[in-house]
Amino acid sequence: MSCRGRSCTLRFCISAAALVLSVPVQAAQGYSVFPRPYELFSRLLADPRQIQIAAYYYRQDGDDTADVALGHSWGLTRWQTGDQSPWNWQWSVEGMAYSRFRLNGGVNEFQTIDFFANLPLELRREKVSGKFMLFHESSHLGDDYIRHTGDQGFRYSLDGLKALASYEPAAALRIYAGGFYLLHTVPSPHRPGLQAGLELKSPDRKLFSKAPYCLYLGQDIQSRASVSWNTSYRTVFGVRLGLQEQRRFMRVHLGHYAGRSPFGQFFRRQENHWDLGVSFDL
Repeated sequence: MSCRGRSCTLRFCISAAALVLSVPVQAAQGYSVFPRPYELFSRLLADPRQIQIAAYYYRQDGDDTADVALGHSWGLTRWQTGDQSPWNWQWSVEGMAYSRFRLNGGVNEFQTIDFFANLPLELRREKVSGKFMLFHESSHLGDDYIRHTGDQGFRYSLDGLKALASYEPAAALRIYAGGFYLLHTVPSPHRPGLQAGLELKSPDRKLFSKAPYCLYLGQDIQSRASVSWNTSYRTVFGVRLGLQEQRRFMRVHLGHYAGRSPFGQFFRRQENHWDLGVSFDL
């Protein structure tokens, strides 16, 4: 993209952020600062690129492989609009480093790392929620991978807009769908993408009378123009564990992924594997 195009994208992002900041001042009720994340639009349980702290183990191309995600969402402001059945709004900022390692019993080979920076606006009213965000993503090969393969990789950088809508017809069921459009994209010129999924959760139960837990099943489906609209599927089945009267949880799951790689440097590669994973809701 030219310098002029990047300047336009930057001005757009700054203007959008300023608009978000101005909303609470103009029409806010119940205004608060630094709210907890994910209370309005919950985490997507099966999205491999969900901002979170997580680790996964699986076999890929005959190698023991691990993915590690180190990310977090920070709530900045929350407010309400409307008198009866009000909408709740929240502005947050998110960041994550998402990396892959080949495990060989000695020094683990660092293969690639993706960086994410998001500026989401979340909203919720009763069973309906949504998330609209500006996002940036970049991807880089690891030094170990470059030395091992001689592959120097390529420049991978995305800036775009993403929108997701979610509906919970029952406490145990959630359905979501949406898409994104890239404002700046290297190397592929193709800009749009789609995403949808569903989640099933059991009622909370008690383990040893103090630790609540629930079972869950998640299915995420994504398709991008950059890979000729080939579809990627991720399914997870797991258990969420916590401590009584605390809002921090650990999730342990069995997952399956089939589709184009979620890592930017490998986005043209077809992958298919089962994995064991653990993640933390903090």
